[in-house]
Amino acid sequence: MIKDKNHFPVLLIGLTLFLVSCYEDKGNYDYVKLNEVFLNAPVEGSRYVIDRYDTLRIEPQFGFSQQQLADDDMAYKWEIYLDDWANTETQSIVLGTEKNLRAQITRPASTTDYAVVLTVTEKSTGASYRFKYYVSVLPSVLSGLMVLQDDNGTCRLDYLASTYAEPSFASNRHISNVYAINNHGEPLDGEPRGVSFSLVTKSSYEPQVKNLYVWTDKQVVRINSSDFSLEHADGDLFMVAPDKIDITAMVRSVSNTHMTVMLNDGQAHVLNQQATMSYGYQFSRALKPNASLTGEMRFAPYVYQPDLFGSQTGYSAILYDEIGKRFVKVAESYDVEPILFAFNEQDEENKTKYFDVNNIGMDMVWMGKNYGALAYAVFTDGSKRHLYRMRFNVASTVTENGEEVINPQVYKQAAAKYDFSAATEGDDAKFFECGRYAANTMLYASSKNIYSYDFSAKRGILINEPFPEDEEITDFCIYNVEYYTPNLSDISGTLLYVATWNGKEGKIYEFPINRTTLRLNNRSDANGNLKAPYNVFGGFGRVVDMCVKPQGRGDTLE
Repeated sequence: MIKDKNHFPVLLIGLTLFLVSCYEDKGNYDYVKLNEVFLNAPVEGSRYVIDRYDTLRIEPQFGFSQQQLADDDMAYKWEIYLDDWANTETQSIVLGTEKNLRAQITRPASTTDYAVVLTVTEKSTGASYRFKYYVSVLPSVLSGLMVLQDDNGTCRLDYLASTYAEPSFASNRHISNVYAINNHGEPLDGEPRGVSFSLVTKSSYEPQVKNLYVWTDKQVVRINSSDFSLEHADGDLFMVAPDKIDITAMVRSVSNTHMTVMLNDGQAHVLNQQATMSYGYQFSRALKPNASLTGEMRFAPYVYQPDLFGSQTGYSAILYDEIGKRFVKVAESYDVEPILFAFNEQDEENKTKYFDVNNIGMDMVWMGKNYGALAYAVFTDGSKRHLYRMRFNVASTVTENGEEVINPQVYKQAAAKYDFSAATEGDDAKFFECGRYAANTMLYASSKNIYSYDFSAKRGILINEPFPEDEEITDFCIYNVEYYTPNLSDISGTLLYVATWNGKEGKIYEFPINRTTLRLNNRSDANGNLKAPYNVFGGFGRVVDMCVKPQGRGDTLE
């Protein structure tokens, strides 16, 4: 039609006149002016500073260019973006769809601000308006406690840190359900069994080894020690996946050992970082004995590790064989799978006076490590309980007259024995704990009471005031930070955490203790009550296990 160039101007003029006539005729139609939405408060661009896992609260107040609209007349969407321009992520995270924002911020601490964007849409017209705020997220997880609970049949892990346990905090912090909220809301499967943290410094120039493990009767996971995200799970944690996941212990208790020991289904596995480098994560196959041991073995859920270097002792851990009723050693080794081997044949006089570490002959109730790295263990013969003390932390050789010879102490590793049934509620004790600064005492607890066992007097001394009648003790631990964090050296061993359960709610009592006597020691209480707790934290499920989470190198508040 417009191929004839002579016709083109006419057509163009006609089209122009048509558009003009339409414009001039606009008075014949109804046009609606938009009722624009304005943000009055908090003003756009406001900046919020919060700790990670805290709840961000924003309550916007709107103005309108024409008439006031009800809240229900508008739709809301809150989103968070990685950067303050709100444009580098293809997909944001939706925080909420209500007018007022109440959202737990789980994004990691960042040197740059996050953008939190509110989109308001007028439902009748579809007109949308966007308003942006800036959010700075600070680290919120340093030292403290990891608390594992059974919460109405669900496995739940919390982080708890008071200002006494972590002095850099301005207020107490309790972050609930940290595993689930960082892993798509999914808790671990099965009944909660244990939680364990290890932090080892090899040297000032090597990265620290920080591992946090959690396990149930069906699963075991390693999670990130800062944000609690899943790193490895179940069979992935083993060089060769076992037929059954049934973890009973996970221990790496001192800074100088190279091995983390896992007990699974009664067998011992190790993460030997002399062999797999500091960032290895897979545990060995079940360890096998050498010719010094015979018979089938199954290990009690306790692990002792020496304070001395394994190169001095010749071993990295000691276990208790429930079948043979004896102690055995895990060799210090550069092999991925070190051997299990027996103790030296013990001195006859020492065996007669005390006992034989190669032939205890009883069931183990508990084992721990006290001041001077002395090992303590409670055994039962079926009718009575016995408390044994062992010198496991001894060098395998000594130098005499310029020559290296076998240390006589390796033949005399039994050190003392006590009639634990004679102690008050000794036969009813369910929980045991050693202080690393207390030479002549340890703690034990029944379902209601906590006792300090005095080795010199050979008796238990009640240290607590009665808990509420409906509460029973489910776990306790001393805040032993060991060698991990020098900045907490004045705090280590001075706090006692006691978990209780009343059938509906779990509580954790935080008591100050004298770390050399293990007596309650609240000298700041206004009424002068030494036995008063610093804090009582509520809102827990039934606490199953607690472990100390020490601060690592590079874990600082910014």
